[in-house]
Amino acid sequence: MEDKKALLQKLITRNEVLKPIVFVAFNTEKELITYRKKILKEREEYYNNLELIERLQWELKTPDEKKQYLKEEEISKLKREGKL
Repeated sequence: MEDKKALLQKLITRNEVLKPIVFVAFNTEKELITYRKKILKEREEYYNNLELIERLQWELKTPDEKKQYLKEEEISKLKREGKL
C-alpha cells in the first residue's frame, strides 16, 4: 500500500512539472501543431500518468469511500438526466 501511495505522489508531482509544458497557448494553429509534435513524449507521459493516478486513487480508497463515490456519481447522473 505504501508503494502505491509513493507511486501516486510521484506521478502527481511529475504531472505538476509536465502541466506547464503540455498546456501552452499559441496565436496560430500552425505554432500549436509544431509545438505538439516537439513535445509528443511529454504529452503522452502526462496523459498516461493521469490514467494511472485515477486508477491508484481508486485502489487506495476504502470500501466506504468507494461506496460514497459511486453514490455521488449516481446522484450526479440523475441530476444531469433531470430525474432528480
